[in-house]
Amino acid sequence: MLRASRFRLAAIFLGGSLAVSGCTPTVTTQGPPAPAQGGQSPTAAVEREFAADQQVTVALLAPSSAPRAAAVGKALVNAARMAMSERADPLLQLRVYDTGGNVTQARLAAEKAISDGAMVILGPLFGANAKTVAEPAATAGVKVLSFSTDASAAGDPVYLTGFLPEVAAERIANFARARGMGSIGVFYPNNPYGAAANTGVGRAIGTNVVARAEYQRTNDGITQGTRAFAADARASGATAVLIADSGQALKYVAALMENYGISPRQVKYLGLGEWNSRATLTEPALQGGWFAAPDPTAVRAFVERYEANFGSVPPLQAVLAYDAVNIVAVLTAEARVSGAHPFSTEALTRGRGFKGAVGPVALGSDGIARRGMAILEVGEGVFTIVDPVPVGVGS
Repeated sequence: MLRASRFRLAAIFLGGSLAVSGCTPTVTTQGPPAPAQGGQSPTAAVEREFAADQQVTVALLAPSSAPRAAAVGKALVNAARMAMSERADPLLQLRVYDTGGNVTQARLAAEKAISDGAMVILGPLFGANAKTVAEPAATAGVKVLSFSTDASAAGDPVYLTGFLPEVAAERIANFARARGMGSIGVFYPNNPYGAAANTGVGRAIGTNVVARAEYQRTNDGITQGTRAFAADARASGATAVLIADSGQALKYVAALMENYGISPRQVKYLGLGEWNSRATLTEPALQGGWFAAPDPTAVRAFVERYEANFGSVPPLQAVLAYDAVNIVAVLTAEARVSGAHPFSTEALTRGRGFKGAVGPVALGSDGIARRGMAILEVGEGVFTIVDPVPVGVGS
């Protein structure tokens, strides 16, 4: 059995802004065609879009000085540098741009990175900033691997790499249906995270959403909402209920559900990655519930490597920067052989996806990452894996 991971696995919705760092311009230009080797004809060499010895400048937009996100920004930079060190590719160059905290500066940071020769942009973290970066990136033909979880920011050239609640909700709903619980009720807070979870359940194959309701995240809002939802869920014959919340609010909802006749002995409670916290383990009504989250064993391994390098435990978002660098490194290495552009839409959205630090990740043509997640069960003081990360990416 696996104990709760050392940091909370949560999809974070942050609003933020950016500022430009002062970086010395270093323009990277496309190198000449590689000379023909072996049986390769001169014509084939000329047709290469990417030279085998071409340097690649990678821009990282991180909120290093943002008032409420500086620690996350620092962790993103650290994780990206850790991945660069492990890859040890002398032709990959990472340039960091401090995004500081406002949307206007996010665009300026992207423009500066592009003028410095960046072939791909990693970040920014916030959805609003990812949206404003999209225009200059599209104009320059530069792809963006954003760390946002705001699905409305997704779409070429912006590809989201975060742990999206839609994806987690779809995973847990599919698992519940496979276990004979295809009639699901969805109870979620009146915020973007809750709305995204509701959307994800609706995408699950063969799932019948028989009751759904949103609530204000206040004591009165939760009480009134739970009473009404419980009545609907009982009347509709729901066999599982997804509660898209966390912490004390989650505990309160679960306790009220039982009081209003939705017993965990008859109905399976379902959740998302935010359930992975000590608060969940302290609510008796949640015992036996299932939730979708990254593999705790892989998470622990990443945390230990990061801690060995930097002496601190990282937030989950650090994984996103680490994975983004590795995606860039893998595609660059393949392009050195094939001669194709490493960051084309086709390359980024390849069907087999990529190996991530805490599970596989695939970038969809819609710009949304499908991350492989495990299903964990809430026990007495421990979380136990009941279904491992699927072999198929994002399943």
